Amino acid sequence: MRIIASHPFITVSRKIDWNQQQYIEKELYLHLFEDHILSPTDKFLIDEVWDMSYRSSNCEIGFLYLHTNRGLFSFQVKSEPNQFINLYRDLKK
Repeated sequence: MRIIASHPFITVSRKIDWNQQQYIEKELYLHLFEDHILSPTDKFLIDEVWDMSYRSSNCEIGFLYLHTNRGLFSFQVKSEPNQFINLYRDLKK
């Protein structure tokens, strides 16, 4: 199965080492296929995803939301995922 689209998202973890706090940012990807969306930790069948939305914030990070039958999943993104959302919606038609 081929990837239709990919969009980067980030995860931020906190580490304390020698009494110093560090934030570690890691870039990961959401991949859109014809029948599912794949993240590093989850697989969402297209039929299980009801909608996808995006909310920007005042800082450089926005949120991509997957509304599914298992609940709401949020992903922190640095760039607008409009193309990714539009391709998903084309698949749902």
